[in-house]
Amino acid sequence: MQIKVCGITNLEQATALQAMGVHYIGFIFYPASKRYVLEKLSLADLASFKPVGVKKVGVFVNEPLDQLLQIVQSAELDLVQLHGDESPEYCAAVRQKVLTIKVFRVGAAVPDFAAYEASVDYFLFDTDSALYGGTGQHFNWELIKGSTIPKPYFLSGGIGPNDIKGIQVMEKTKAGKSLLALDINSQFELAPGMKDLEKIKIFINAFI
Repeated sequence: MQIKVCGITNLEQATALQAMGVHYIGFIFYPASKRYVLEKLSLADLASFKPVGVKKVGVFVNEPLDQLLQIVQSAELDLVQLHGDESPEYCAAVRQKVLTIKVFRVGAAVPDFAAYEASVDYFLFDTDSALYGGTGQHFNWELIKGSTIPKPYFLSGGIGPNDIKGIQVMEKTKAGKSLLALDINSQFELAPGMKDLEKIKIFINAFI
């Protein structure tokens, strides 16, 4: 199981997460987020962080395409996570330049993801909210357990230390066959953007 830690705003913490064996480190480029990275770090700072064996992920919400691609280049991002209402055509244009994750916000039902299958590399399932994520709340995992997910996907939405057994159950379901990574954020924070590294380390060790 791979681990993504999202909402990082501090390069010292990013370096510590790399040493722990985290696979993806997420930086949020959405100004409305409490974890908006450009309030704490510059694009040059992000470019200077060159982790080995870890992918740098930029999280965007309805960003103009040209601006997104400029940030990808300037910050030297490895992946882009599209968390807004981006169309399959927009996603395909991003994918021509960088590996792309499309987020589907799950509420009472799982959104139809078929139209995006050919235009992204990965899916991510998160809890539906007006704030485009960061709720700290679960969605109902039962909604996807019996589904065939045609792309490797990230499981997100308020995942915390108490979810280890539930994740192990999920791995054994039909949907578990394409579960690539766990995306953790708010349940492992001391404050928005500042992670509890010891708590993350314990969580990671449960999946090693």
